[in-house]
Amino acid sequence: MEAATDKKNLLSLLAEAFDQRGLDHHAGRRKAMELFSAKGLPTAKSEEYRFTPIVRALESNFTAIAPTKSTTPQFLEHLWSMPCNLVVFINGVYSATHSILLDPHIKITRAEIGTTLLSEDPFALLNHAFAETEVTIEVPPHHTIEQPLAVVYCFDQPSFIFANPRWTCRIGAGSKLSVLEYTLAESSSPYFNNKQSFIEVGEHTILELTTLQQGSKDEVLVNNSLVNMASSSRAYCYTGTLEGKLVRNNLTLLIDGEGIDAHLHGLYLVGGSSLVDNHTVVDHRKPNSQSNELYKGVMDGNGKAVFNGKIFVRPDAQKTNAFQSNRNILLSEASNIHTKPQLEIWADDVKCSHGCTTGQLDEEALFYLRSRGLAKDTAKGMLLNAFASETLEGIPNESIRAQVNQLIQNKLHPTIE
Repeated sequence: MEAATDKKNLLSLLAEAFDQRGLDHHAGRRKAMELFSAKGLPTAKSEEYRFTPIVRALESNFTAIAPTKSTTPQFLEHLWSMPCNLVVFINGVYSATHSILLDPHIKITRAEIGTTLLSEDPFALLNHAFAETEVTIEVPPHHTIEQPLAVVYCFDQPSFIFANPRWTCRIGAGSKLSVLEYTLAESSSPYFNNKQSFIEVGEHTILELTTLQQGSKDEVLVNNSLVNMASSSRAYCYTGTLEGKLVRNNLTLLIDGEGIDAHLHGLYLVGGSSLVDNHTVVDHRKPNSQSNELYKGVMDGNGKAVFNGKIFVRPDAQKTNAFQSNRNILLSEASNIHTKPQLEIWADDVKCSHGCTTGQLDEEALFYLRSRGLAKDTAKGMLLNAFASETLEGIPNESIRAQVNQLIQNKLHPTIE
């Protein structure tokens, strides 16, 4: 009964905040909020969120006060030892002052939220209703952006922040872009980062999307990402989760052309009492394309993880090759993983497979390393790093891959905390 009251209060807070901010005058926002109110917040009875109690994670300190943009984020420093084009959101609000474009071919515009709903996921609807603005990033046709485009989410307020960053990226035909997403947060910053992105990949275009999640330990994150791919395009999507109280990733790839090559790689390292939930959808709508998906997880302490990977092969998507694999290691008796790979195929001339494994560290390999004089924690860290390193094949950019690998090693040696 108490939980039901809390959920009702959270819904009421959101409805009041929507009215107080005067957002109901906009047709698109009002439409999204009405649909969100009709759906309600997900509960344990909601199939898509049954193992992910986001409401419980939010209800203790949630406030719907509008976020303010810090004028002097002292901690805004570059995480990467390479030049990047920067698109910066501070406390959920886009900051043109701190965003820096090294390549003059990239164009950034801001516009009012549109009326087209990208998803009926409740948190995507919430973002549509509350996002301050729509940030649009455009790359012209037949141009390679040499430096990565880094989308940075900064949080520096000690009070709770309800953030709804939202951006769209359109990559012209024959172009190439590497996108790098990450968070910079002061350790004491509690926040709910309810993010939405939409990437349009043109024909004969290459997208490299690396998402590194290493925010505050009190972070609650919902990451809705939608990638629409045209014919003869390629995508390399990597999602690495190293920190956070509760992280939910909804990654959808629409294979909407022929000759498309899509790769999805993910790694989640879950310790303490954290929870990481990865939901992926690869929707093959046209023939003669392929997708390959590999997600791996390491759980320790009371850490929990969820993986739900869906592959759809539509009736017109003949000659599709689609493969999916989820592999997990449990380091403690209290840790657990809920994994559910799914295939839904309506075409008959396809090659598709999926599978999942869950186990513990190889005791023989651990014994071998210890017999060579290595301490137990060091040997364990080496085995875990070898297990995790395969996912790095999903990062083509060598500089980004090397730095992500270093962050993973720092997390795994001597072992997950």
